[in-house]
Amino acid sequence: MDARGTTVGPKGDKGKVLRARRSWSKLEEDALIHCLTDIVNDGWKAENGFKAGFQRELEKKMRKMLSGTDIAAHPHINSKIHVWKKEYGALSDLLSKSGIGWNSSTSTIKIHDEEVWDSSRQADPNLKSVHFKSWPYYPQWLNIFGKDRATGESAVDPIDLFRS
Repeated sequence: MDARGTTVGPKGDKGKVLRARRSWSKLEEDALIHCLTDIVNDGWKAENGFKAGFQRELEKKMRKMLSGTDIAAHPHINSKIHVWKKEYGALSDLLSKSGIGWNSSTSTIKIHDEEVWDSSRQADPNLKSVHFKSWPYYPQWLNIFGKDRATGESAVDPIDLFRS
């Protein structure tokens, strides 16, 4: 790993080092959350996502906050937002079930009904690690990603739409 937290891989064509993935520091993640909140408050959020060009705007804001950063809109910010949206979606789906709640003091999910938890875990094996993990950004994700997904009683699964 180099000084910027980037994992470097073997040398590729023409001797260039291929960068496999970037490890974000807590400071960088906090800055991204702050910048995303600003972007939403500045009107970059559309009905079902963000307006075109928002990642470049985020990159500019990140460079102002963290001078000397090498974080770029593509692939870094794009990748981090993709991961966060996926995690937000899984948590939102889980928290929408009766018997599962949120512990705001520890930023973790709270299991009230073991049967619901067991059936959820069987349906999605990726949920196994969700139970004891802390999710400190979930409250901010609600504001940032909240309207990007249909949830609740009126929500229709895309698979159900296809079948009807």
